[in-house]
Amino acid sequence: MASVFSELNDGVLRAVARRLRPVALAARDTLRLGGQGGDVVVFLATGQVEESITDAAGKVLLTRRPTPGDMVILPAPRTGDRYVTNIYGLTDAVLLTLDRDGLLEGLGPNVEKVAMTMDKLWEQELSAAAAIEVQSSSRTAAPIVAFYSAKGGSGTTTLAVNTAAALARKFPRQVLLIDLAAPFGHAVLFADLIATGSLASASKSATVDFETVVRGNIVNHRSGMGVLPGTLRPEEVDLLTGDLTGRVLDVVVAWQKVILVDLGTSLTESALAVIERAECLVMVVPPEIAAMTDARRALAIFRDIMNVPDNRMELVLNQRSPHPPLDRAAVESILGRKMAVQVGFDDSRPEDSTLAGGLVLQHDPSSMVSRGATEVARVILASLKLDG
Repeated sequence: MASVFSELNDGVLRAVARRLRPVALAARDTLRLGGQGGDVVVFLATGQVEESITDAAGKVLLTRRPTPGDMVILPAPRTGDRYVTNIYGLTDAVLLTLDRDGLLEGLGPNVEKVAMTMDKLWEQELSAAAAIEVQSSSRTAAPIVAFYSAKGGSGTTTLAVNTAAALARKFPRQVLLIDLAAPFGHAVLFADLIATGSLASASKSATVDFETVVRGNIVNHRSGMGVLPGTLRPEEVDLLTGDLTGRVLDVVVAWQKVILVDLGTSLTESALAVIERAECLVMVVPPEIAAMTDARRALAIFRDIMNVPDNRMELVLNQRSPHPPLDRAAVESILGRKMAVQVGFDDSRPEDSTLAGGLVLQHDPSSMVSRGATEVARVILASLKLDG
């Protein structure tokens, strides 16, 4: 279940599992792990625990309440600063531990790949701690911006991720992107992050732990934006109810300056819950004949059924091919709406950036997608009156 090991084959996983050792942790007892990053891996098997990470001065940087099956994140061995991970037993619990020798033997040639991934997880934890510190000093009700396209392959996720990064330049560590493009959301992949939890998995937490679990499931990007996956696995999609989405939004609006939600192409119960609360709806339209009918129908639903005012909708024309069959004027004529932004054809630059391990906004700021995302961010700020 842990994302660090999810790509390993069954043979390697069995080899690792055979080397796990159970450790009992009584309620109200604390297990401290300092200076052992990379030398031990810890999973929660049963019970409830609270994990906290402190710095050399004893300051608590962040807390987590993992669920059974989760991996406890430990300091990476390659960081020079000293951090301590404390695991406190809320109830009697059983931990499964794996020491360095067992990890090396079980992983074999996969050890370096896993070590690098664990280092990246630790970097995400430090980013999360910095984000919490910023967010706790500025508690406001963040506006919600929904990204939607009636046609798959329109580049909605690419634009949403890069727009979130562009907004994070103005509001560092106060921009959150929620990925509801279920069942296969790709925001975490495009941002080169490692998902450790999801909106769906938060539904399994106790009411008292819900806010802590949601915060713990957000992964933070070095650009200053956070990403909350809707699901980690396709079978979790049934957990994405409108009620759950509303609960999550109620929690996260107090931590952020702007919240973006990638809805994908489906008008699910969860997506409708977002649209009802969104102060800005960004609809991505490709200049393709097949997309026009779907876009017109979607606009009619938003306008006539959901009563979304015209001034809350912004249309973005995203040119995904070098020679589209329709130009901007034709699309505007068919839809009866002006495009707020036009994004030019960018060839394979977004995909190349993902393969290189980052966002196109970072790798190639002058690219069409980078300029388009920056312009979409400007339109959003103007729409929400946050550009002052």
